[in-house]
Amino acid sequence: MTSEHGEVVDAELVDDGHLPAPLPETAPTRPLVDRHTVLAPGELPALADEGPQYTEADFYVSQDTADRAKRAKAANTRRNRDYTVERFEKWCQEQGRVAKPCTTATYTEYGAHLIRQGLKATSISAYMSHIRTWQPVGQRPDATLFRDQLATYRREKPRANRKKQSDPIRLPDLMTMLATCDHSPAGLRDAALLSCGYGTLARRIELADLLIEDLTITDTRILVDFVIDKTHQDGDLPPTPIPDRPDIRPVQRMRDWLKMLATLGATSGPVFRALTAAGTLQSRSLASERGDHLNGDAINAIVKRRAAAAGLRNAAKMTAHGLRAGPTTDLRKAGVTGKRLNKAGRWADDSRMPEIVYVRYGEDEEGDPLAEIPVYEETAEEPPQH
Repeated sequence: MTSEHGEVVDAELVDDGHLPAPLPETAPTRPLVDRHTVLAPGELPALADEGPQYTEADFYVSQDTADRAKRAKAANTRRNRDYTVERFEKWCQEQGRVAKPCTTATYTEYGAHLIRQGLKATSISAYMSHIRTWQPVGQRPDATLFRDQLATYRREKPRANRKKQSDPIRLPDLMTMLATCDHSPAGLRDAALLSCGYGTLARRIELADLLIEDLTITDTRILVDFVIDKTHQDGDLPPTPIPDRPDIRPVQRMRDWLKMLATLGATSGPVFRALTAAGTLQSRSLASERGDHLNGDAINAIVKRRAAAAGLRNAAKMTAHGLRAGPTTDLRKAGVTGKRLNKAGRWADDSRMPEIVYVRYGEDEEGDPLAEIPVYEETAEEPPQH
């Protein structure tokens, strides 16, 4: 059809008396369904335009919430993650790859890069887990190929990838270490730390985070409220008791240290604090993350220093983790098993971790199982009669 101005106009031929159907002004609204949608018989899915109309206010959190999120993970975990991510970003830049969100190929190749460097399999696994967690939710790479590579690496380098464990601090070791603690502020602090760590099977960060307000001391025991730990992240952890005993004397040692802390001007806040060479509290005004709290490395340094001062033959292999492995081993040797052992270390009731990882007998304690088989003695037999 041509208009009077000579322009071609599109037209539709219709039967007389029938008008063409009007064109929709917009595309039809699509139903909101995905692979997680569940509908009852006869139920229709919601349409896109029936959903809530979000505004800018729906996507912001308060500054307090943002600050709390930053504190959600332990400082050492956050520090390790940031260092791991920094290395990954640098490698991606050198390789001309996108770091975030990265592809599965990039993730897999970086894992192979760490393997080629000869790092321990446990370290590589931790690094790659941090990197994957750092990726946006819903865009994280598939870790299947990387895990297959790591499993092969473990098989090919079994000795190099063997996990090294700190030596347990057993009761005789503990008593020797306590004997090095005098009545100076540092001596009183270290004695309280060692006896509390052994009595609660505590992790070093749990000792570092402990507050004076978390302690209830009676003449017969100390109740330690760790609030949360690695197993109990929801705060449903009952107080851990440390019964008093005449050899370790945890009650007296903790009372002595808290009295010294009060003399130094601290009656609340962290139990274990940094001291100067003169025995006064170190100023922590510039400690942005931990404040007056020690960190896990400082707790570890105290334990290693006392082990060396005690002249223990295996002092070089002792760390703060020995305060968890040592009493676990002593309890197991004393016949404590199952839920009772797990409760002592705040493991889950059905956990096999104490028995598999933390019980570490000395070579002379386990004995040779073949020794249980009676010695074979050849007996002379009469020759058979023909």
